[in-house]
Amino acid sequence: FLVAGFETSSTAMSYALYELAQRIEIQQRARDEVCEVLARHNDEFTYECMSEMVYLNQIISETLRKHTIVPLISRECREDYQVADNPRYKIEKGTFVLIPAVAIHYDEDYYPNPEEFNPDNFTPEKVAARDSVEWLPFGDGPRNCIGLRFGLMQTRVGLAHLLKNFKFSVSKKTQIPIQYSKTTFVSMAEGDIYLRVEKVLV
Repeated sequence: FLVAGFETSSTAMSYALYELAQRIEIQQRARDEVCEVLARHNDEFTYECMSEMVYLNQIISETLRKHTIVPLISRECREDYQVADNPRYKIEKGTFVLIPAVAIHYDEDYYPNPEEFNPDNFTPEKVAARDSVEWLPFGDGPRNCIGLRFGLMQTRVGLAHLLKNFKFSVSKKTQIPIQYSKTTFVSMAEGDIYLRVEKVLV
């Protein structure tokens, strides 16, 4: 549980900061939201406070879409299944199925311009209009990742702290576009993610 939640959240924060470092306007909008919400909650990172950071949550969701931490989801078929509207395809009981989460996250039918980092893909209206299986960083249904809530909350709190106190921008060593390791099960950057970090002056 702890490994699942920590691995996803730490990697997601790295990718989120990588994207925000290249998009200063989006980064500043997120920082403004963090500071405004914290001001309403006496600068305390409570559960209620974090739930009000809507744009920050959109950034995290978009990060997990564009940089899918677990690219494939494995499931075992528990009973014979006839694929709807296609009698040629049948999945037999006991068959292991690999669901390509990355392919779904880059499907233009669900996400126009999928190569673009766009937090507006996850406005409440757009999320409500999509089927839940069109966003699968944690799987879906009763057997989704047990670290989902823990991982997301860790990511929210971590990013909020970082954005409140620091500004991020690209450096000469920042790899653009990012290259993924070919030797890890989860999607990790090849080498390190280098960014320039400056203290926010109050």
